[in-house]
Amino acid sequence: MIYSSRKRLEDEVIELAAREPLTVKVLHERLKNRDPKLSLRAVYKAVDGLVAAGVLLKVRQRVMVNQEWVREVSAKLAPPLSAPLGEGEKAVYTFTSVAHLDAFWKTIVLQLEAYEKDGLVMFYNPHNFWAYVPEREQSEAVYYKHFLASKIHAFFTIGGNTPADMQFKRAYQDDYLQIDARNMPSMPRNTHLTLLGDYLITVRLPKAMADRIDRLYETGKPIEELMPEIQKAYQRPGNIRFVLENNPQKAKKLRRPLSLNFYFKMN
Repeated sequence: MIYSSRKRLEDEVIELAAREPLTVKVLHERLKNRDPKLSLRAVYKAVDGLVAAGVLLKVRQRVMVNQEWVREVSAKLAPPLSAPLGEGEKAVYTFTSVAHLDAFWKTIVLQLEAYEKDGLVMFYNPHNFWAYVPEREQSEAVYYKHFLASKIHAFFTIGGNTPADMQFKRAYQDDYLQIDARNMPSMPRNTHLTLLGDYLITVRLPKAMADRIDRLYETGKPIEELMPEIQKAYQRPGNIRFVLENNPQKAKKLRRPLSLNFYFKMN
């Protein structure tokens, strides 16, 4: 499947053609770097099949993605939220996989950014181990960097200042993503928050899992040494609750303590 971890030859052809129009020979050369046994005939066959299916166009010996196909696919891919939640509405989900939860979280958050008017995004994690989950690490890095590229202001509070916490701050803080590391006794140690305007996402980890991650961070080891043990802690996490709600009063109440060390204009 295109842009996934498991791809067929056709998927890789589409991804390359989506970047720029290419001849079949150039496509073959680039794909051969990944698979030296790949034949030019196989690439021609894949391209011909995609042209016949309306996915690609062949113009002056160059292959490009058919934008009508792109528009049709986009129209048929319904977002997880067919419409924004009304004020006071709530949706609850349960996950048993940290990687699946993070993928769903990002899908919802990116959709909510389109609804958010002032671009104000806030986060609270006791520790941001999510940034280093192997299956999600690349996706996380792209997400944190997108604030600068999109000129969206975001404010991330980490509930600790251990060496591993500070590694995250040094790696990702920039002009648009501000990161503050400080203990917040009022915040439960198993609660991870995301605020986008009036929307609030609350992820609650099992207490035993959260306690284990706290103890690991407190050892003072760098994140590279901690991750094997953190992975063991979340491999069988039990049920993790994901709560999405449109609650202006609750969001405003939480935003005040989270904004303490940041500089921005409050409404």
